[in-house]
Amino acid sequence: MLPRYDRSSMPSARMASTLLLLYPGPGGELHVPLTVRNEALRAHAGEVSLPGGASDEADVSREATALRETFEEIGVAASDVTVLGLLDDVWIPVTNFELRPFVGAMAARPEFAPHDDEVALIVELPVRQLLLDSAVTDELVHGPGWTLRVGGYRAEGQLVWGATARTLAMLASVLKSGLPQDPGHAGGPI
Repeated sequence: MLPRYDRSSMPSARMASTLLLLYPGPGGELHVPLTVRNEALRAHAGEVSLPGGASDEADVSREATALRETFEEIGVAASDVTVLGLLDDVWIPVTNFELRPFVGAMAARPEFAPHDDEVALIVELPVRQLLLDSAVTDELVHGPGWTLRVGGYRAEGQLVWGATARTLAMLASVLKSGLPQDPGHAGGPI
């Protein structure tokens, strides 16, 4: 049985930030980049994540952390991103990070330059996929001595789960709440 995490019994969480970068891909459809973390990393090796990481003392804000980490991981300059807002913080028990997700946008698809020490692959997820009723998968994830049943998303064959999936689900919820309602569909989004 996996341990249960009681936040009140843990030390103060370390601050981290991430960026959900929206940009037009093929045909003008909105995409968000995800990274597949290098297998050699100490934490979350091989997992799919959003660009982001721990706050540094030099960062003037949590937003600055998200933009710095995005540049360091996938080569997108902060000056090219318009920050639109932020989502709710996500606590990651296994590493005790409090992750603040920012949403940003670019007018055109960026030229990615992944930092190979951290990023093995960039996956470009069409935002439309997050809005489908069938978007969330139910899958088993295995680690050394443990198995979890998780809800997540699939992107280019990669399983997106954990804090990244929770963050994407928040984005999907915000986007769905802004869609026009179709009276023929019991008040649900089109």
